[in-house]
Amino acid sequence: MAYYKNFKTVVYCVAPWAGRVTEAELKEEIEFFQRFVGVDKVYLETFRGEWVSQEQLDMCKRVFAGAGIEVSGGITTVTPNLNDDDQKRQRLFNTFCYNNGPMRELLKQVAEFTARNFDEFIIDDFFFTQCTCEDCLKDKAAFEKEHGKAAWEAYRLAKMKEVSENLVIKPAKAVNPKVKIIIKFPNWKESYQETGYNPAEQKDMFDLIYTGTETRDTALQDQHLPRYLSYSLVRYLENTAPGRNGGAWFDPYQCYTYDTYLEQAYLSAFSKAGELMIFCWPSLYKNKFATALGFRLQEIDACLGNLGKPVGLPLYLPHNAQGEDHLEDFLGMAGIPFEPTPEFPVYAENEKSAGKSSVVIITAMALKDKNIIEKIKDFAARGGKVICTSGFMIGALEGAGSERTGDAGDISDMTGIRYRGRRFEADTFHVTWKGLHHPLYAESTRPISFPMLEHRNNASWSLINAGRGDAHSSILLRDTYGKGELLILNVPDLYSQIKELPREVLKRIRAELSCGDIYLDAKPGVSIFTYDNDTFAVYTYTASSGAAAFPDIAKVHIKGKKTALRNIAGAKKIKPLYQTDEESIFEIDIIPGEFEFYQY
Repeated sequence: MAYYKNFKTVVYCVAPWAGRVTEAELKEEIEFFQRFVGVDKVYLETFRGEWVSQEQLDMCKRVFAGAGIEVSGGITTVTPNLNDDDQKRQRLFNTFCYNNGPMRELLKQVAEFTARNFDEFIIDDFFFTQCTCEDCLKDKAAFEKEHGKAAWEAYRLAKMKEVSENLVIKPAKAVNPKVKIIIKFPNWKESYQETGYNPAEQKDMFDLIYTGTETRDTALQDQHLPRYLSYSLVRYLENTAPGRNGGAWFDPYQCYTYDTYLEQAYLSAFSKAGELMIFCWPSLYKNKFATALGFRLQEIDACLGNLGKPVGLPLYLPHNAQGEDHLEDFLGMAGIPFEPTPEFPVYAENEKSAGKSSVVIITAMALKDKNIIEKIKDFAARGGKVICTSGFMIGALEGAGSERTGDAGDISDMTGIRYRGRRFEADTFHVTWKGLHHPLYAESTRPISFPMLEHRNNASWSLINAGRGDAHSSILLRDTYGKGELLILNVPDLYSQIKELPREVLKRIRAELSCGDIYLDAKPGVSIFTYDNDTFAVYTYTASSGAAAFPDIAKVHIKGKKTALRNIAGAKKIKPLYQTDEESIFEIDIIPGEFEFYQY
């Protein structure tokens, strides 16, 4: 019996626990999880630096199956020291060295053993390398003799592709041809290529992929991952391998309140992940987080079936790119819905077709694409709206005519913006709107630093100015190009200060970066998740993630004359606060730590 209609709840069971748990203990623990969470499936690990015996595996599989729980396998590629030479290897993590013969043989044996026991298994996200031992240095030198001078990035991408094929996939399928192998990609997307994770190619090598959505308590842990990543990364990897992104995986570590843990689950569910992977069984057994999780998942599941396919502002993030890391997640936490994709969208006025859009946003990561200037020129010339961040503009201006932009041309053909390495601080903002005879003025509680993008008055038009005293510069600027337009969003040097922008400033930004027919006017720290059937969800983050710790009222702006907004959970209808010739405006309550679902 499935516990939920719109997703499976699954728990990962690590090898050190699986190798020691008794049958009586396991039955007692299953009763706890089924009472408070409702578990449909487990991933039972065979190896995590230590083996689980065949006898123990058989016992665990039998007991889980007897409780009506589906069982798949799992492995984690961490290793004990295998020989004296390994003692000398310096690695930040206890990951395999894939140029070490005994380690390579061990991984092959792990893959074979796991495939004999399961028709499906997942590889936890230690399946990478940052080893620079003597053997790795020699192998990299040999790689460069064949391929030319290469950074560690290129070498490791090639190495882990070879490891995937020869040490995992081929050995596993040789002993069990029907086995399906899943690769989990970590939550640290910006670092994939530095350690050998290669979604662009590994998605076609493995049967399925999986998404790490562990964001935890952002301000108090070392990975500095904004909460919205628990949604955006699932969508990015779903667009990387459509229909083959198995689920989302989160954990309780460095979560110091209920909400910092539960938010990972909420956003993963909003992304329409097929499985919600709870890591891990021994860490969640008799854990206070588990007791709250099942109740909240029931609330989400009751509404999730009413929501269509996730949609958002198309965000182009090429594979193996870096730059303005996680900027989209800070913007997502400020109320802008994104749909990240590794493919540049095709321009189309009718956005119903997959991969087509009339608008696209690009960050500095898009500079990885040597033809990016050519692409955005064509997109805008045909009538599209291209939104560029300040990081992209600075990189494009500095790289004009260089190898970075190839033969794509010069971004200065599209705008009079110039960057000369200067910064400025702003605590006063003035915002222009169509139809207003004078700007609206607002102040931030402290100065915010921006790069200074110089522009030519009347050649471009500033929608939002910012500065101190008499010195002001643009932070939202519009240029026209062909039938379309180029919009430049200047973001704070410290992305977390996006939440410190005045509400009137955020409202203007949200209106320009809206998804289709809807945008949000709310305090910072509120996300909106939009779907293709005129539905949306709203979630307000808790104080520890930078939002104000008090309830508030938000306004929802929807194009056209709408008679009502329906709260899906309670079927309550909300009448418009007021209407204009172009839109209907509704008021909704927002409460930190709470979510609501609506249809219009």
